[in-house]
Amino acid sequence: MSTRYRSVEAFTLIELLLVIAIISILAALLLPALLNAKEQARRTACKNQLRQFIMAVHMYGDDYSQWLPTGASEFGPLEDHIPVLRTNTRQAIIQYAGTYRILDCPSLGKPFNQPEGWSEYGYGVIIGYNYLGGHTNTPWPQFSGCTGTWISPQKLTDKSDLVLVTDLNDWAPADNKSFAPHGTRGPIYQTGDFGNGNAGGASSAQIGGVGGNVGQLNGAVSWRKIKAMQVYRGSHHNGADGCWAMW
Repeated sequence: MSTRYRSVEAFTLIELLLVIAIISILAALLLPALLNAKEQARRTACKNQLRQFIMAVHMYGDDYSQWLPTGASEFGPLEDHIPVLRTNTRQAIIQYAGTYRILDCPSLGKPFNQPEGWSEYGYGVIIGYNYLGGHTNTPWPQFSGCTGTWISPQKLTDKSDLVLVTDLNDWAPADNKSFAPHGTRGPIYQTGDFGNGNAGGASSAQIGGVGGNVGQLNGAVSWRKIKAMQVYRGSHHNGADGCWAMW
């Protein structure tokens, strides 16, 4: 009886390395597209939440003679910060919205998007957006580095294109914190040595922010690229050591 041996075909080392190289190239080509698709989905979810936020504020205004929820902190109107709400103001908006989640960009992780919120030194609760309604004495005096001023809408009957709520492209030199909810690969939260108020801290643009959603009093919400944004004062006190913002 004769035994026949069949030759076993196998990849050579060169062929194997070539296959690995091709797979790596394909992965490198597909990954940016995948990341971009995820970021586009985050932006859309954020835009939808901003619309719900504005709708809740309108429902509140309809019940309170067209007045918007106050933007004052627990310490009063002279201690306003645009990403901070009084506890009772936060609860009122949640009551009209039906969920606490509309107060934070869905891209943001902890300490945002928590049922109890992010309490801040007795000022109130930091939310994941800039709420520009119900603040007094606007436009606040500018300091060096600001390129824009803003007017706070007080009632639903105010000028309809006034900005009411924006993404949290904010930084605080005194607190060593910078936020950019929408980077090329998702949200960015950075801490560092931003204590020098004259230096202005690290802006959302500098840490990699690419833009943000901007919601108007009339309910319109649009995407704005970071290069088209201006820099605003985001706190009524503390000067350059307080909150800075872009929209």
